[in-house]
Amino acid sequence: MFGSITGNIAGISYFLLFQIAGILVSLAVLRRERTGFALLMGSVTGSFALQWFPALYAFITGFTMGAHLLALISIIGLAAAACILSRKKSGPRHIRISGVHSLFMNDPVLFLLLPLFLYMVITLNHHTIPYVDGAMHSGQAVFGDMNMHLGFVTSIARQQTFPPEYSILPGTQLAYPFLSDSISSSLYLMGASLRTAYLFPMYFALLQVFFGMYCTAKYSLRQMGRTYRGKSMTAFALFFLNGGFGFYYFITKGFHSENFTRIFSAFYETPTNYTACNIQWHNVLCDMLIPQRATLFGWAVLFPVLALLVKAGQKKKQGYFIIAGIFSGGLVLIHTHSFLALGVLCAGFLAQDLYDGYHPVERKRWPLAARAATVAAFLLSMSLIRMKQQSDAPLSAGTVLAAGIIIICCFIFFLLYHMIKGYSRKILLTWGFFLGIVLILALPQLIGFTFRQAQGSQFLRGSFNWANVSDGYIWFYIKNLGITFILAILLLVHGTRKELRLVLPACLLWLISEFILFQPNSYDNNKLLLIAYLFFCIGIADFIWDTIPSLVRESPRQMRFLTVTAVTALSTLAALLTMGREYVSDYELYSSPYVSLAEWIEENTEPSDTFLTATNHNNAVASLTGRNIVCGSGTFLYFHGTDYRQNETDTALIYEDPSRRDHLLKQYGVDYIVIGPNELGTYAIPDYDSMIAAYPVVYSKDEIVLLAVT
Repeated sequence: MFGSITGNIAGISYFLLFQIAGILVSLAVLRRERTGFALLMGSVTGSFALQWFPALYAFITGFTMGAHLLALISIIGLAAAACILSRKKSGPRHIRISGVHSLFMNDPVLFLLLPLFLYMVITLNHHTIPYVDGAMHSGQAVFGDMNMHLGFVTSIARQQTFPPEYSILPGTQLAYPFLSDSISSSLYLMGASLRTAYLFPMYFALLQVFFGMYCTAKYSLRQMGRTYRGKSMTAFALFFLNGGFGFYYFITKGFHSENFTRIFSAFYETPTNYTACNIQWHNVLCDMLIPQRATLFGWAVLFPVLALLVKAGQKKKQGYFIIAGIFSGGLVLIHTHSFLALGVLCAGFLAQDLYDGYHPVERKRWPLAARAATVAAFLLSMSLIRMKQQSDAPLSAGTVLAAGIIIICCFIFFLLYHMIKGYSRKILLTWGFFLGIVLILALPQLIGFTFRQAQGSQFLRGSFNWANVSDGYIWFYIKNLGITFILAILLLVHGTRKELRLVLPACLLWLISEFILFQPNSYDNNKLLLIAYLFFCIGIADFIWDTIPSLVRESPRQMRFLTVTAVTALSTLAALLTMGREYVSDYELYSSPYVSLAEWIEENTEPSDTFLTATNHNNAVASLTGRNIVCGSGTFLYFHGTDYRQNETDTALIYEDPSRRDHLLKQYGVDYIVIGPNELGTYAIPDYDSMIAAYPVVYSKDEIVLLAVT
């Protein structure tokens, strides 16, 4: 758990070797790209390879050192081959490095990106199991999910079973995109401390997300034929510092009142996460990237791929589509929601290309009145559906699901129609190659993992307006998204043709997500909505920088300054307050007695041993040692669609029913029984003294007793 200096050096070195090899591959393949973008794609390649190469060998050998040695040889061989072929083809690449002043002037987003990255690094370090007086702490955002991820990381590395299984539900295949955690398991296997193994890959993933999003904005704005520097910085701020008008609920009694200061002390009562008032549009940094590792590592691939696809669509380069297809095909077991979002967006991009092929002459925009009427009709329809759902006779989940499927079918019909009319060889050699590669790589993952796991009524069901529990449709989004929702409506009504072209695929993704849930937790649909929101942020940035000022004949520059300043201030205030709260949050996650127990277990038991413990979510045995426990927290297992109820019931019976204890201990293959404050606080053990006497006591310290089952 605590590793060693040698182990940390080995784990970090192993990770960096993949980064270096990935960068060499990227510099060789993307020879005509600027060095900055090639470095970004190289870093993504290194992380992607470290997720996939050991896993591919692990299917044969298990998650062992042998699999990792073969993975390292493979990535080094790939880098060597790429460099040799590149030199033979066109000689060595000339790498240009700009001066610091030139770098910041060309990309002023760095003035925002670097401080945000520093904030994230400091916050993650403070939140990720720091050792404080024998205990381990966390922050607010990671108090829940980090326990699950730590358990995945440690169990994959210690048990080495592949495909991995739940340590909190033994014998059940992991129903989660596990490659976002196995990348840390690789470092942990090398001997790095759990804290280092968990954090170090996240730093690189954060940079990949930040620069990937920036490149997507930059290339999209360039494609629109306008300047990008100020607008890409605005889009960056709108996306990562997202928030609505939730701050209103905390300032009504003044900035010195307890109502305001509770932002920094209460548990999950922030301007971007205040469920008591139906504030559900959670901040990207604090509620997505810090606690949600699958989202972080998924976006670390998704955003650079989106940037690559924007460039590919502009230049129609077949090679770019092939590279994007490889990364996209590997997304399923990194972050399934990112794969799904990318699929919908790419369908929208393809439809636009087909439409352009069938209608080569640029058409005039719809009249303003027609566009306004269309948007108004849409909002009215959605509001009426929302009112119906709040009535005494709401639409059934099946009806809502059918509506979502009809939307998808209508789009597929539109796509097929224009595919017949606008088919061209160029489409086949670009999008056709992309789709073929994605299907070849993704289908085995979908069939072997995703489709088998996503079964039952909890998955793929109808539910309108995802997380909205009490508000009308329009008011829900006004108070959650704030000024960006109002600007998105104005953009759809009065935006330019290029702005509309940018956001229409995002509209499709948003609309589908309003009718269909793809997982048990309705909240998780925001992982789709946020990808759509990204493109709206880019479109809104262009809209407030150019379109709105163009409507004012006098003083357009002053209008631009006022508009951009006001929008940025209103959009980011809630996020900044949330970030302040997250920065100061501090909670004990694992108490000192349970940390000491976890240390003893690591040193004195086998990785295959099974422990009986309480089912608390912050279970030190499952999270820190990688050992199996009979049943973990339903908070995690329910939302993964697993059947854990019998294990949960039997855990209580073993502790509370002496007559059934021995039979159930044998049934679950329990090797050790933990009795400590968590267990005594959860279960009423009627024969505590007799139980202690019946089994050998192998550990007794700080009110915790560990019994061996012989």
